[in-house]
Amino acid sequence: MMAANWENILQNEQQLEELAQQAVDKALMEGVLMRTKKEPRSSDIVSYAPFTLFPSAVPRELLEQAYSVQMDFNFLVDTVSQDSNFLEQTLASTIKIDDFIARLFSIYKQVLKEGIAQTHP
Repeated sequence: MMAANWENILQNEQQLEELAQQAVDKALMEGVLMRTKKEPRSSDIVSYAPFTLFPSAVPRELLEQAYSVQMDFNFLVDTVSQDSNFLEQTLASTIKIDDFIARLFSIYKQVLKEGIAQTHP
C-alpha cells in the first residue's frame, strides 16, 4: 500500500512541484541557508542549502555501522571542541575567509575568556 502512495506522488508532476516549493519555503523559514557563489561574503543574499525532497534508502549494514561508531564519534567531537589550540589551528584559514565562522570562533574565544557558566548535570 505504501509503495503505491509513493508511486502516485512521484507520477503527479503538479503535486511534486507543490511539495518542492513547500520544502524550499520551509528550508528558508528554518534557516537552512548558505551564501551564494555570486555574493560569498554577504549574509543578506542567501539561498537554501541543497537537500532532497524524499529520503534516500540506506543499506541496513551501513546504518548499523554508523550506529556502532556513534559513541566514539561523539566523544571525538566533544574532545575536539574542548581543545581551543587545535580548533584555532584547524580553523585559521577558514576564519580568514568566512565571516560567519570567524564570528562563531570569536564568540567561542569570548566564552573561554569569561569562563563557561553551564555545569554538567
